[in-house]
Amino acid sequence: MIRVERAEFDPESGFLYYVIFKPNLEIGVEDLHSRITVEVAVSVTETGEVADLTFAVPHQLRNSQALFYICGEGQGSYVEPHVFVVVPGASGDTVVSAHGRLDVDVVGRIIGLQLQWQPTSAASA
Repeated sequence: MIRVERAEFDPESGFLYYVIFKPNLEIGVEDLHSRITVEVAVSVTETGEVADLTFAVPHQLRNSQALFYICGEGQGSYVEPHVFVVVPGASGDTVVSAHGRLDVDVVGRIIGLQLQWQPTSAASA
């Protein structure tokens, strides 16, 4: 089950989210192998919660092992080259572009996604 953690809104940096794909992942405890920057289209609710998201998967992560926690657990879908993830029970009102960082474990699986969105600088679609 996908989980989304959200930090308190900061007027300087905006919203900061962490989307957790790996079950039972404890943020900051997992051994990370790499972090890869991506641009993410995010649908947010009226209250700023993530409803769904999509991003282009970097070439080196376009394989079943890397996508195991996203697609193997039935949380998202992959249509090359994009991943689509829907947060259960949420319905988005606005689509925005956000900076993202994929966290990849030592085995090469995507375990999480950090998102940062500044409402004043993001363009709504």
